[in-house]
Amino acid sequence: DEYFVCPQNPKFVQRYVMAVFYFSTGGGTWDECNAPKNYSDPAAIALANSGCTVLADGFDAFHFNTTIGTDSWLTPVNECDWGGLACLNETLCMDRIEFEKNGLSGTLPIELQNLNDLRYMYIEQGTTYGTIPSEYGTLSQLVALDLDFNNLTSTIPPEIFDLKCLVHLDLNNNMLNGTIATEIGQFKFLQFLQLHVNSFSGTIPDTLGNLKYLRIAEFHLNELTGSMPLSMCAISNRHDPSLTADCDIGDAFYVNCSVHDCCTSCPF
Repeated sequence: DEYFVCPQNPKFVQRYVMAVFYFSTGGGTWDECNAPKNYSDPAAIALANSGCTVLADGFDAFHFNTTIGTDSWLTPVNECDWGGLACLNETLCMDRIEFEKNGLSGTLPIELQNLNDLRYMYIEQGTTYGTIPSEYGTLSQLVALDLDFNNLTSTIPPEIFDLKCLVHLDLNNNMLNGTIATEIGQFKFLQFLQLHVNSFSGTIPDTLGNLKYLRIAEFHLNELTGSMPLSMCAISNRHDPSLTADCDIGDAFYVNCSVHDCCTSCPF
């Protein structure tokens, strides 16, 4: 690494983790922000930087001041300056990973668990496969976990439900399966839940009714059955609500949920 970060540097682990993320998710074959062919050649670095327009500049309700990266990855600058990343100005701790339609592939590395201040993880619309690491349940500051439109499999790790700050959980259009655990009702501030277009089975847990801030909950195009818990019907009275399921009579997997009395729609 031409940046020459010493092991005793408090950000050494952060830089290592982001390098692992790059190689784990197919870095080098991304659509943009790939590492330069020669880390020591200013011309090669400038060429790579010119093709990096991915910005981690999404909405932040808390309005924290951040450094937003614009450079290609693995270049000899602070890792906070790499495209698709943003760090807190005050500490230079990783705050946001944000990629959508950038050709990410491979698997999600467990090493991200070491980013203790990470608040936003958006890894969307790629071909990332494998499982959601249970270790992500230790990211205590995480506000948004968005992994939609990938090829993720297996269940949602129960450790994810320990994320007390989580507001946004978006896992739709993957290949997730198994049941939706009752522990999902442990979230404190969850407002946005998209689990549609997966292969979840069983019933929708009653404990979801504990989530008093939830206003979007989408479950359609799964293998769920039974009835929508009555406690979930309160969503339809909240601001800009969406509550969906496979609730059309005749659906191969049917969830009893009246559009006028509870669900807002029965898509497809």
